Amino acid sequence: MYAQAFLANVLNPKAAAIYLTLVPQFVTPRDPLPGQILTPATAQALLLTLWLAAWPFLILRATRILRTPRFTRTAARATSAILIALGVRAAVA
Repeated sequence: MYAQAFLANVLNPKAAAIYLTLVPQFVTPRDPLPGQILTPATAQALLLTLWLAAWPFLILRATRILRTPRFTRTAARATSAILIALGVRAAVA
């Protein structure tokens, strides 16, 4: 599974397009190229790591809220109202 996800990200043409369009803006001819390319790549890796590390905490918090009886009751009422409205709309149309 890891290899499949890795290949999907590495072979993603959007990721390559972002690097091909953004990195040249930060590259200067008189400085060493590897360091200039490594800097934005490191920044992206750090931001991605922070983003992925935050998800478990957000999901844990959301599940606590989503499992409360009050939220369950409110969500059931809201979806019921939406389905009734869509049914009425379909019947009138």
